[in-house]
Amino acid sequence: MPRKDATHRLLHQELGLEVIDSHSHYLPYSVFKSWGIASQAMSHRFQTRTDMTTIDVPKPDEDLAKRWIAELDRYGISRIGMIVAPPAWDEFAAVMQRFPKRFYGYANINPLQPDAEEQARHAIRALGFHAFKLYPVVDGFHAYDEAPRRIYRVAQELGVPVLFHFGVSIGRRADLRYGNPLDLQPAARDFPEVRFGIAHIGAGMLRETLLLFYQEDNIYVDTSGSNVWIRYMPYAADLAGVLKRVLEAGGPERIVFGTDSSMFPRGFRIDILKNQLQIFRRLRIPRNNLVQIFAGNARRLLERT
Repeated sequence: MPRKDATHRLLHQELGLEVIDSHSHYLPYSVFKSWGIASQAMSHRFQTRTDMTTIDVPKPDEDLAKRWIAELDRYGISRIGMIVAPPAWDEFAAVMQRFPKRFYGYANINPLQPDAEEQARHAIRALGFHAFKLYPVVDGFHAYDEAPRRIYRVAQELGVPVLFHFGVSIGRRADLRYGNPLDLQPAARDFPEVRFGIAHIGAGMLRETLLLFYQEDNIYVDTSGSNVWIRYMPYAADLAGVLKRVLEAGGPERIVFGTDSSMFPRGFRIDILKNQLQIFRRLRIPRNNLVQIFAGNARRLLERT
């Protein structure tokens, strides 16, 4: 009987599809330390908000990048996009230098910081990040405010995308007043050369995401996460129906696959990959569009020429 990891590799070889996970999280010891949360407290917090029953808090000297490379190799994933908080920026810059063809970096940045524009340029120019990640519901700003427009200007100048987390969040201090994807329309209109991403298909803001997706051509969505927000919609829905509507509103060239992988021992979320791939195949998506969704679109967005 083949080992589980060998079975997954054979699965992807059989499918013949390259897979790039466009949305995951790099969480080394420095990030946990910045949160000021001990191992047991962290485990309790996330057990109540996610499906994780145990969490490995990395040790200060742990080679987390090597652990992730083992995961990518185990499941046949060619590259992974990691969202990285400022305490780990320098560490992750070194990771991207060590493994230049395996990681993309999203610099998670708070535009309300006085030096946010300087931080943004440093992340791309000096550290080699590929994109920005903004989190309005946690940092407390509207996407149409002046503060984030400083980041949009840098993104336009340097030719990098900006990814947003709108909608619900596992963060208990999240403020949903800032979670409407339609807040992004003025920026999408005023910065037509910037590609703006909406993570988790809007994380509960499906109607607003579809309207924005239809209205502005420089919007893309990622499919990352378990998308449990579907359970709390005011009407019956499932992921297959959601993905069908997204395809109808924006087309396959504006959808990127992601898992929202983050912590060990769970590691890479192979269940999400298998489920979404099965759904797209049931929807009879042509092979060339599957190639776009599972690798091509992410590469086009995140690799600067």
